[in-house]
Amino acid sequence: MLTSSQKSHVSRATHASHAAVSQSGRVAVLCGVLFLSGTGALIFETLWLRLSGLAFGNSIWATALILSSFMAGLALGNALAASSRIRRWRPLHFYVVLEFFVAFFGCTIVFGLPVIGDLMRPVWQMLWNYQPALLGLRFVVSFLILLVPTTAMGLTLPVIIEDPLLREAEFGRAIGFLYGSNTLGAMLGAILGEAYLIGAFGLYGTSLAAAAVVCIAAVIALAVAKFGAARYVVGFKGTDPIARSKFPLSFDVAYRPPWALLSVSFGTGLIFLALEVIWFRFLRLYVASSPTAFAIMLAIVLAGIGVGGLVAGAVFRSSRRSNRMLAILLLAAAILVLLSYLFFPGELIRAPTGVFDLRWWQIAILCVALMFPVALLSGILFPVIAAEVQASVGDRMNSTGLATLLNTTGAAIGPLVASFVLLPTLGYQTSLTCCAAGYALLSLLVTERVAWSFRRPIGIVVAALWAILILGLIFFPYGRAEAHFAHASRPYEVDDQGHVLAHIAKRIEGTSDTWQLLRRDLFGEPYYYRLLSDAFSMSATNPRNQRYMRLFAYLPLAFHPAAKDVLLLCYGCGVTADAFTRKSTVKQIAVVDISKEVFVLADFYSGINYSNPLRDPRVHGIVQDGRFFLQASPQQYDVISGEPPPPKMAGAVNLYTQEFFSLMRSRLKENGIATFWLPINQLKVDETKAILRAFHNAFPNTLVWGGADQDWIMMGINGPGRRATEDELRQLWNDPTTGADLRTIGIEVPQQLGALFLMDGDEIDRITHNVAPLTDVYPKRLTDRSWDDEANHRFALNYLTAPAAVQRFVHSSLINQIWPETLNPAAAEMESFFTVRQTRYLSETVGSNKLAELDVYLRHSRLRIPVLEVLGSDGLRVSIAERIGKNSATPPLEVMPDLMAGALAQRKIDTAIQLLEYEKDGGALGANDTFLLAYLYCLNGSVDKAETLIAANAAAIKKDSFVDWLWEKLRADFGFHPPAN
Repeated sequence: MLTSSQKSHVSRATHASHAAVSQSGRVAVLCGVLFLSGTGALIFETLWLRLSGLAFGNSIWATALILSSFMAGLALGNALAASSRIRRWRPLHFYVVLEFFVAFFGCTIVFGLPVIGDLMRPVWQMLWNYQPALLGLRFVVSFLILLVPTTAMGLTLPVIIEDPLLREAEFGRAIGFLYGSNTLGAMLGAILGEAYLIGAFGLYGTSLAAAAVVCIAAVIALAVAKFGAARYVVGFKGTDPIARSKFPLSFDVAYRPPWALLSVSFGTGLIFLALEVIWFRFLRLYVASSPTAFAIMLAIVLAGIGVGGLVAGAVFRSSRRSNRMLAILLLAAAILVLLSYLFFPGELIRAPTGVFDLRWWQIAILCVALMFPVALLSGILFPVIAAEVQASVGDRMNSTGLATLLNTTGAAIGPLVASFVLLPTLGYQTSLTCCAAGYALLSLLVTERVAWSFRRPIGIVVAALWAILILGLIFFPYGRAEAHFAHASRPYEVDDQGHVLAHIAKRIEGTSDTWQLLRRDLFGEPYYYRLLSDAFSMSATNPRNQRYMRLFAYLPLAFHPAAKDVLLLCYGCGVTADAFTRKSTVKQIAVVDISKEVFVLADFYSGINYSNPLRDPRVHGIVQDGRFFLQASPQQYDVISGEPPPPKMAGAVNLYTQEFFSLMRSRLKENGIATFWLPINQLKVDETKAILRAFHNAFPNTLVWGGADQDWIMMGINGPGRRATEDELRQLWNDPTTGADLRTIGIEVPQQLGALFLMDGDEIDRITHNVAPLTDVYPKRLTDRSWDDEANHRFALNYLTAPAAVQRFVHSSLINQIWPETLNPAAAEMESFFTVRQTRYLSETVGSNKLAELDVYLRHSRLRIPVLEVLGSDGLRVSIAERIGKNSATPPLEVMPDLMAGALAQRKIDTAIQLLEYEKDGGALGANDTFLLAYLYCLNGSVDKAETLIAANAAAIKKDSFVDWLWEKLRADFGFHPPAN
């Protein structure tokens, strides 16, 4: 039998065992509560930031102000927790109220922000000329809007840590588990919102889903509070019984803050958020900037922090031991910042070509390798710091509030330091090393004197870590950044055979993007430039791109010849701006771009006839988000043209929605015209239709134009429009400046402009009758999924097939309303131009018999550019070749093909023959050139020379279907006698 003392011992052990189980269960349930809370909170945060950007602007300054106002609200909640105690209210009851506040005000903000943006528009316009005041007002308004829910969010963790049963748990373990669970919930929110909720339910439905998740967390917390009501009585015996106020917080605390630890909390928050900005910038050299990519990056960071918090909770033993580990953790973080960058597995990813072709797991591998190790340590650091603060302050809520307040404040400043100081000044690589050094310096604040003693193991570890870090900084491969920049630019610098195509003319690491300007030379002279934003080709001045970019200007100027005030949204390489400057009657050209770097780069272009359009006194460059500019600027325009980033780039979707197009129309004068880019080759067909539907909803009078490619131009008229006269239309070609420019891009006569027609509003109505428009509320109607090239080709060909295109043009009510009556749209000549467009499109997409195509152009058309294109040349190449030819007694063989193409484009058959004979005499005449020369001999009436040429090369000619076709063609048309077999 057991003695009484033994029974007492067993009873105490049993009670302790039950208490431990109860405590563990309570911790697990509250971890689940905070997991759900984190999920809902992160979804709300992403929705608020997205909609705040629409209401207050997405420029780098506006984004910084909105993010700062959000962080300021969190910090206010942390400050309340740091400076008060809960009285009368039970902590979980107070927590429940806070979560309901988050749910209610979170949804209210999501539904109300668009309305607030519309209501504030007159205020923005009134303050447009007072930009500092406008920025300040946007911060104040966004702060006030987000104040209640963000303050409640900042209070949730400090309040829940006051749960009486959690007081029985080691503070470091409790805060680690709760913090980690909350962050892992946020990770789920980042993925769930972007991958499913927004696409399925839109922004409003997603906010309701987030509110539901937060309310579930609140209900579970309330159930836990009621289940443990008896324990609360014990937990609150010390509460002041005479306190009668219904307000749950009492501001009567007094303690001495541990400033060294709080400085570390501030510093770690600042450094880690700065690192996050730097990491994201670096990863964009490998990963296309899509919403999904950003969601994965954020999720990996949050996963690392969350797992780190759980690790801290699992291994935490005592404040004394954690204090010794803090310096080691900070030094380890510094070393891992360098190592994760040095061993970044970028070589595993194929060099990008501007296509969103990386799978989610590939993006995740890169993110894990670069960010997860340091994020893991960051997740461990915060609970350790909070535990140290609690050991000094005593009160759990105050300790959590203090640690979180300083950490949040640092986190609010970190992105600003990275974006506005480190990256533009030092670049991403030096910024990384500075962050590593920052972690190391923070370790000095918490390193005890005993840690410097080599008699103790901790002293040896600290010294070894310092040695590794110092050696790492000394021998760091500081030239490694070039390899990463080259990865982004290599697809445009080198071809598949390794031949160098272009070189870097200028590189800028700006506040929001890394810009690389590539220059491609031809015969030693500038041929064209390509502008890379991170890893994406944002714009280029090659002849094919110049055609549609200049048409953004010439289409509206053709139908609105009296236009004086022009707004250009997005500068790119300045091609469209240059086209507008060539029209002398235009009086003012406002150019708006969100990145100041594109304006800086304008001085680094050079070439034949190039002049920086920003130096034209009529042009005014404005660094601003294009959408907010339309909201805030009081100016109205005759023409608004937009060529924003591709629709699937992160943030660009807001420039393709029905609301944005309606904003464009609101800034147009009566009968003003808007033109806008529609790259159908970067969209799925249904996505193209959604954008067409959105544009047509905003502009009832819509036309769509396009050349022999898939870069289409939407044109909307604000009003009924007016009929252009033939004289007005021809004036563009008669003017020496605009006429030469139009002929250079292949629009050689006014009728060719009409032959760019694709569809009107009636056709858009027909093909989109069951398609919902792309809107602000449903941005995921534009997905991140890759497009189908074959489907896009079939869709485009429907509108490029000449007979059908002519019929749509002839029967379009809007065309009949604005097209000059004297230029008969049904004329045979007009149909021939539609046929040329179709032929060029098919030639470029599915291939063609180039010689047969050339024969059509030379014998049945007077157009120059199709002749150049079928011969692999263009107007710019010919200009450079002619310039070199004039400066040398004997033109180099390398320029001969372009000189010959230029001669044929001008129908100078004799000159082309002479150039080909020169190549033949030099032994540089290939098989295709031999066939071309034989054809030109026949075309020029020298059939005997053709027969002699072919006979001399008969042994080298291999019989195939093309040769059979050519012999029959030359025999039937010119009486040519092919050689005997």
